Order: sequence, then C-alpha cells, then structure tokens
Amino acid sequence: MSTEHNPIAQLISQIQQKWNDEASPEKECRLVRWLIKPDQARLYEGFLRLESTANGSIPEMLIVLLCPFKDPHTFSKTLAEQWIKDYLAETKSNNTLKEAGLFPQWDAQHYQRLSEKTGTDHNKLLLEMLSSFQNALPDKETRLALALMPYTISAVGDYGRWMENLLKLGIPDKVLCMVFDYEEEQHFDDLFRKQPKQTKSLYLNLDLDGAINKLAKSGDPNSPEVQLKECIIEMSNAVKTNSLDRLHKWGKKGLEITQRTGNKAFYASAHLLYAGMLFQFSQFEEIEQLLKRGLAMSMQLLKNGDDASKPLIVQFYSYRAACCQHKKQMLEAADLFAKQGDLAMEFKMGIQALTAWWQAYTLYKKKEEEKCINLMTKAYAFGISLQAEELKTSCMSYIGFDYFQYCENLKQQEKCKEIDTFMKGLEGENWKTTVAAYKKDMQPKKRFVII
Repeated sequence: MSTEHNPIAQLISQIQQKWNDEASPEKECRLVRWLIKPDQARLYEGFLRLESTANGSIPEMLIVLLCPFKDPHTFSKTLAEQWIKDYLAETKSNNTLKEAGLFPQWDAQHYQRLSEKTGTDHNKLLLEMLSSFQNALPDKETRLALALMPYTISAVGDYGRWMENLLKLGIPDKVLCMVFDYEEEQHFDDLFRKQPKQTKSLYLNLDLDGAINKLAKSGDPNSPEVQLKECIIEMSNAVKTNSLDRLHKWGKKGLEITQRTGNKAFYASAHLLYAGMLFQFSQFEEIEQLLKRGLAMSMQLLKNGDDASKPLIVQFYSYRAACCQHKKQMLEAADLFAKQGDLAMEFKMGIQALTAWWQAYTLYKKKEEEKCINLMTKAYAFGISLQAEELKTSCMSYIGFDYFQYCENLKQQEKCKEIDTFMKGLEGENWKTTVAAYKKDMQPKKRFVII
C-alpha cells in the first residue's frame, strides 16, 4: 500500500508507528488498549487486517478475532473455536504468510478436541492456546498479539471483568492482548488503573474527516461520482453545524448532478442520501417526497429488469418506515417494515428480511396482536432456514426469544424444546439469560458497539 498519496493509508501508518514506539518496547505489558472515537473503528480494523498479512510493519505476530461479546462465560470458548476454524481454513489455502515462511505449524485439532470436551475451562484453554501458538512461531522471540474487536459488546462491565480474569489467570510470556475502548467513555479505566505494570493505553489524534475529504475529492473533478462525494461531505458538514439551508443547497446540487448523468439508479440513490440527512432536522414532509420519488424510480428500474435497484428498494422502504415512526404513525411504519421484509426475502437478502420483520412485529405488538404473531412466526420459520454464520450478527436471538415466550405462554412444550435446541446451538446454553439482558439493555446510549 502506497502511503505517499493515500490519506487513509497515511493514518494507518501513524497507528503502526504509535504501536511500534509505545507498545512493542513494553515487554512486561500484557494488555494494550487503543482509545478511539466511534467513527474511527473501521480505520483501526483496516490496520488490523493489514497487520494480519505479510505486509504488516509491527514486530508482533497478530491474530485478529472480531467475535461479538455476548457472555463472559462463553466468550473464551467462542474465541477459541473461531481461531481454530480460521487456522484450519488457512492451512488449506495458499497465502502470503506461508510464502514468507511465517505460518506456524500448530496442532489446532488437538485444541479443537479439548474445546469440545465437557467441563473444559475455556479461559485457561485460550491462554494455553496462546502460549503454544507463540512457541510454534518460526522465531521464538516474536511476541504474539491477540487483537479483539467485537462487533458488539452486550455488557461493557462483563467484558472488562473477562479481561481482568485473563490477567489474574496469567497471560503467558511473549503474549499480549490488544483491545479497543471509546475515548470519551473510557470504559476500562478502573482495570487499567489496577494493573499499571501489565497494561498500557494508546491514543492518537487522527484527522479522519480530513483524510476522507481528501480521498473523496481526489480524481477527476468533472466526474459525477467525485462531485456527488463532495455533496455528501458538505451535507454531512451541514448536519454537524445544524445548518438546514446549507443541507438543502448541497442536497439539491447532488440531485442535479446525478440527474444530468441519465443514470436512474444513481439519481435515485441521491434522493436516498438527501432524505437520510434531513432526518436530523425532522423535515418529514420533504423526506416523504424524496423517498416516494426515489422509490418510484427504483421500482421502474426493477420493472425494466435492473437487479441493481433491489437494494435501493429495500432501503427506501426502511427509510419510509422510519419516517412514519418519527411521526408516531406506528401501524403505518409496521406495514412498511413488513413490506420491506417481504421484498428483502424475495430479493434473497435474508438478514435484511429478518431485521425488517422483527421491527414490524415489535410495532404491531400493542395494537395488532394477530399480525404480530403471524409475522413473528414467519420470521422464526425463515430464520432457522438460514446458515448459522449468517445469523450470528442478526436479530435472530430476539426473534427466537420472543417466539419461545409466545409458545411457552400457550404451553406448547414440544415447540419450546425445538426452539430451545436451535437457539442453544446458535447462542449457547444460557441463551435465554443472555438475550433477556440484551433486551433490557436496548437503549442505544447503553449499548457499546465497537464496529
């Protein structure tokens, strides 16, 4: 990756240099925390992905796991299983690490058997795996860094206690863990204060907005794509400065630019972008007009056989439903979410269908019980037909929980057993307790989402 002209690559180089200067020299350190802003998560993920290849520049060997944190009792097991799965997949492929002679020969199947064994302490197993993997590295002096970046964290306090438990058990020599925390909240301060010799925090003042602006404006200034990117940046800035007039100026300019191209899908997407920005100002009449025009264009494209319009149509229905929600038109919103789900299923967008149906039946719950039950049943039946890997980051846990409670109230014991078996396979033995905690903690300000 050339960093001379790529502003995002330059930021990643700063991250690499910060690590090399302040984390790598700390040989006694076992837990390193990056303090980041929420909008920087993708940038740091890019850093992790780069360092997972032979093109990385930090001296440590990096293992990256992005598993969601759901339960402190099962997280180590989830990490171990994902790591083993990834390693076994890598052994079957030709990759740059092998070519560079950096791929360790490690008995992953031995640890797979231990992980599946009843009564295994997975916290201790994970630490043993880290130690044995480090010992298997071609250079025995190379430290191993386990980078954890969960897409979601159900309970921040539990996640912190899980880290503390690993420190107490003893993270092995020449091994450290890399974690992420939000700069403003600094959720794990207590842990880092308690263990000053084993922990270290890193912070960089990165100008991500400036880098994105530079990248967006690069290329041919006469290109409609580049011109629309400039409009999006200016609209975002208008939202940040609470300037509705400025938003209208650049939103209308975006419509004009895309209309001139004659590309109907491009023009329709500009309507979606403009409407999305207007939500910040509660301009619901204008939002509805933009969404109706954009949806009509997209439906015409679909009628003409343009499959590229399908994701746009699903998004338009989602935005229209959200607009109704903001206007307290809950049943109308539910109908639109239900329609969005039906279209998403028709367009082979399974996870989007589940999310839309879940939103719909949740809104139906208070006033349209029959619609709620029918849609919940439909969502569960469709959900169990999807691959488990797809469902890991979906709302299936909520759907399964709601459907289990419904069947339990009707004393449908066989159906409850069937749901329980499926959900245990998806979420673990304590799935009901875990999901109940999720539902209790559904307020956005209380949810800690790193990605």
